[in-house]
Amino acid sequence: MAASLDTARALAARFAVEASARDRERRFPHAELAELKASGLLGLLVPARHGGTGASIGDFVRVVAALAEGDSNIAQMFSIHCVGVELLDLMRTSDEAKAPLYRKALDGLMFANGYSERGTRTVFEMKTRIEPDGRGNWLLSGRKSYCTGSLGADVLYVSGLVGDPAGTGVPANDLGAVRMAYLDPATPGVTIHDDWTGMGQRTTSSGTIDLEQAPVAADMVFSTEGLDGQDNLIGAFLQSPFAAVCLGIAKAALAAAGPFVRERARPWAQSGVDRAAEDPYVLQRFGELAIAISTAEGAVARMADALDEANERRDLASRSAAGVAVAIARAVTTDVSLKVGQGIFQVCGASATTIEHNLDRFWRDARTLTLHDPVDYKLKLVGDWALNSTPPPATGYS
Repeated sequence: MAASLDTARALAARFAVEASARDRERRFPHAELAELKASGLLGLLVPARHGGTGASIGDFVRVVAALAEGDSNIAQMFSIHCVGVELLDLMRTSDEAKAPLYRKALDGLMFANGYSERGTRTVFEMKTRIEPDGRGNWLLSGRKSYCTGSLGADVLYVSGLVGDPAGTGVPANDLGAVRMAYLDPATPGVTIHDDWTGMGQRTTSSGTIDLEQAPVAADMVFSTEGLDGQDNLIGAFLQSPFAAVCLGIAKAALAAAGPFVRERARPWAQSGVDRAAEDPYVLQRFGELAIAISTAEGAVARMADALDEANERRDLASRSAAGVAVAIARAVTTDVSLKVGQGIFQVCGASATTIEHNLDRFWRDARTLTLHDPVDYKLKLVGDWALNSTPPPATGYS
């Protein structure tokens, strides 16, 4: 695992060099993703029995956080890829069926998702359909949104419904009732739109995918039955990289503020010092931000440990503890990433707001990513656990 983390840190240092320019230009990181694909990290979560490293979920969290210090956009795309790999391990299907997809990850092919949809009553509902083609294979039809990493993808994993036995038009929740199809982005009927216009995470290619009777081989459609069980870890796993990326954003923001304060900012006239880096209030504020990051690091570390324990034990008690730890980490890193992203301007001063420095990208990235799902429901989950010992609900968001 140490080698993977070292690789992630080395990549992050290189990715950071052009991260601001890519953000300003909304330039997709094709060259950087090529380097990531060649690094071997895309096979991180491939099980050892299939030739992978045998890395744990906690290892995954640490790698994501390291990458996010260099470019949170790339870290988010990497995490989405790893979700597609981990889903294979958790879905009830044979090792023989999973093997070709594991091999793609080991060969440096990148997965991207097509899960969320706009225009439904809630995020748990979907209209995309996976239907038999009459010849033993499947046809995929629908429109997916927030398809992170789609421009750089070699494999898409897309959710859809098969039939509608209850007559409701939607699944009961986002797990268990759907099937997951893995397919090549070049498949006829698949159209990827580069239409993501979010104020932050600008280069994640989190746009739209249209699917019009796209053919999918029979052995590339998997059931999610059982993923909505109370002892299943998929929901907590899916949530964990958001905390890791937000931690990386906060650390990157404070790291960018340091040289600016030391080299560019001016001390306030009444401070009695010659350098902004000696201004007592700048030091106080910098200390507050550093302490906040330390708190977030602790929450993410505890989350990583709880996920590893739950993945080993696979029971309701450990899954519940992991779900709560993830909710705590999500809440803490949401607050800290936003606090640091905004707080660096108080230590850097007015000149830090100019477009040439682009320091607002950290807050924009954090604000965008933390809206993935409401943090208030993380607080409710933790409160219900602390007060009533209620296990977290089994969804893709908890």
